[in-house]
Amino acid sequence: MKVPKLEKNKEKIVELLTLTGRQGIDTLVDWLMTTDFFTAPASTRLDFHGCEAGGLAQHALNVYEAFEMKASQYDLGLREDERTIASLCHDFCKIGLYVPNRLKSGALSEAKPYVVQDDFPLGHGEKSVLIVSRHIELTNNEALLMRWHMEHYDAEWENYKERVERACPAIHAFHAADMEASKYLDVKLRR
Repeated sequence: MKVPKLEKNKEKIVELLTLTGRQGIDTLVDWLMTTDFFTAPASTRLDFHGCEAGGLAQHALNVYEAFEMKASQYDLGLREDERTIASLCHDFCKIGLYVPNRLKSGALSEAKPYVVQDDFPLGHGEKSVLIVSRHIELTNNEALLMRWHMEHYDAEWENYKERVERACPAIHAFHAADMEASKYLDVKLRR
C-alpha cells in the first residue's frame, strides 16, 4: 500500500525529532500532532515557495536535508540534535497562520490560495523560538539559527549581524539552506 506524501513527511519529521532524545521532545511532538503543521502551506501565493497542502512540512524537511549537506561539507560547530531541531522547527511561526482564500463562489483563489490570519503577530523568528521553547529548552545555537534564519530579509539583521555571526557562525549556512529550500527544492513540484 502506497503511503501518501503528507503521511511520509509526518513520519519522517516525528522520527527525526524523537531521535534527538531532547528532554521534552515528546511533548513537542504531541503538540505538533494537534496542529496543522503537516498539512499547512509554507506561503500564501503560488509564486512563493510551498504554497500547497503539506508545503510547510516539506519545506522543513528540505531545509533539514540542505543543512545536513552543509554540515557534512563544513565544520559548522553544531551538534546533530541542534541541526535537526533548528531545521525542522524554524518556521513553527507559520503553524495556524494561513487560511484558505475562498472566492464568493466558494472556490479557492488560484492567484492567492491562502491568506494570513495572525492572531499573535510576534515576529517570524522570535515566534518560532517562543513556540518551541514552550516544550523544550533550546540551545543558544538553535535559538539564534531559528531567530535569524531570514538574515537580511529581517529589518533588524543589520543591527545584529556582527554579533550573530560571532555567536553562531553557522547562521550563513542555515540561511543558505533555507534559501535553497525556498527557491529551488520547495518549488520543484510546480515545474
